[in-house]
Amino acid sequence: MSHPPGPPRRLPQPYRPPGPAPAQPYGYAPPPQQYVPSPAPQPYAPAPVRQPRPQVPAPPVETVPADSFDLPRPVLVPEGEPVRISVDNNRCHIYGICQQEAPEVFRISAGGSLHYTRAVPAELAAKARQAVRCCPMQAVTIHGGAAPGGERRPARPRRSGSSTRTGQRRIAIAGGGLAGLSAATRLRERGFDGELVIVGEEPHLPYSRPPLSKQYLSGALGEDALLFRADEQLDAHWLLDTRITGLDLQTSTLELRGGERLPYDGLVIATGVDARRLPEAPLFSDRIRTVRTLRDAAAVQRAMHAARARHVVILGGGFIGCELACTAREHGMDVTLVVHSAPLLRRVLGGQVGAVVGAIQERAGVDVRLETEITEWQDLDGALRLRLSDGALLDCDFVVLGLGGEPRTEWLRGSGLDVSDGVLCGPTCHAVDAWGRTMPRVVAAGDVARWPNPRFDARPRRVEHLIHAVEMGQHAADALLRGPERAARFAPVPRFWSEQHGHRIQAAGIPALGTDVEVVEGSLRSERFVARYTRATPYGPQVVAAVAFDMPLELLAYRDEIGRSLPRDRTSSSAASRRRR
Repeated sequence: MSHPPGPPRRLPQPYRPPGPAPAQPYGYAPPPQQYVPSPAPQPYAPAPVRQPRPQVPAPPVETVPADSFDLPRPVLVPEGEPVRISVDNNRCHIYGICQQEAPEVFRISAGGSLHYTRAVPAELAAKARQAVRCCPMQAVTIHGGAAPGGERRPARPRRSGSSTRTGQRRIAIAGGGLAGLSAATRLRERGFDGELVIVGEEPHLPYSRPPLSKQYLSGALGEDALLFRADEQLDAHWLLDTRITGLDLQTSTLELRGGERLPYDGLVIATGVDARRLPEAPLFSDRIRTVRTLRDAAAVQRAMHAARARHVVILGGGFIGCELACTAREHGMDVTLVVHSAPLLRRVLGGQVGAVVGAIQERAGVDVRLETEITEWQDLDGALRLRLSDGALLDCDFVVLGLGGEPRTEWLRGSGLDVSDGVLCGPTCHAVDAWGRTMPRVVAAGDVARWPNPRFDARPRRVEHLIHAVEMGQHAADALLRGPERAARFAPVPRFWSEQHGHRIQAAGIPALGTDVEVVEGSLRSERFVARYTRATPYGPQVVAAVAFDMPLELLAYRDEIGRSLPRDRTSSSAASRRRR
């Protein structure tokens, strides 16, 4: 039986605190039914122009005793109808993400196979749908259930200019990726019945990006198989293939290509990141590619399948570069991986665990050049010639840049927001301007957002992972509806995965924060293990991450430790474990 949608929710207006708010415990969030009307809207007044302040060193990072508060899990909106699920075994890679999200529905057996309940009761439907959203391979399909926000009539197409504005409130979502889709879906689930406009620069509906460097390039998945399917019935107006050129906070307006203006009552910034490029690489050469969008991946796929393509050089020792090397080797190509640092994935996983990945790559036939740079580029007739910093010359058919991403904030320059490294946000996901003021009607989510995760410390960071985009999009939508004073802090456990020549790597937390690594299951030598990352704090060793190689089931036991402090007497045992190989 479907439930009728609740009463309309009003967006919070610019925040004017009537007095000191009562102190609330960390992670407090009022029930979703308790949204209350806000005072009458006030125009946003820009701060006066000021001279840039001199740069001062950042204060030391202060950690919080994690055991002194409850660390909230992402909040789901209950569903009132049962659902059915099915799994495509040809897509499923047994990453175990579905079991992390809905252990009552999905289970990985000791033998490494996935078991699941086909008929899911209503009380578990929300968890099952979240598992579908977070599946990296989109291997799980959900059937039944109500559309987000209940049954509603299809949205009537509406132009975005101010001349067509009605009394209906509008939330604009800048970015047509997963974070924007997740925010839009949550807004409907919370009962927002105003107009939703999603502006995306690509001509495609939201799709899964992680398979681009692996399954899409190899031909195992086509374009249609990458589309997200958990929220296909979303009631929203899509402006695809539309570039955003600016933001006017004073008039609450997005500026679009061609001079069109899109007024909004609430804004979600979710424009993601663009592929990082090298300034010295020749821009005019079609033999130098990046893999960030579906269009990028299609161009690399054509180059890989060309009859004359035999040798590829990949720049970057992160997950993108390593996964591209795996795919090229699977196609029988000669692969040279040029990495500025050593070992592989050192910035992500640390030296010890990164060395394991390097050994796996070299054993698969990848020519790994560590602590090396390209100093000279020559685009010859039919090939590229590269000179490395050690004097070596490489002739190759094409080069793929796997150097990470740059936040897509060029359209926000001059808006007044702090975009020094992505969109700076407070703990609730509300955007912060260059003068430190919270914007009550603007939130950010996904790869472009930089915010302090109180699970670790007070330093704002960006996180570029698929599951993070799902969870932050949902939290940003809740925060936009509740307002800065009532919204909960966003304190997720970041999670990501990779596959390296048949080895499944999964991680929870932020391994780069760890200063000590303890192998708690298996061994590095066997290349099958779980490693726990900690760092020293005034309250004892804090667990900041756990990384598993081919142990998805065992990793589950360490996820809930992330952010908490270990007893001090474990320090000596950890030091002994670090010497194990």
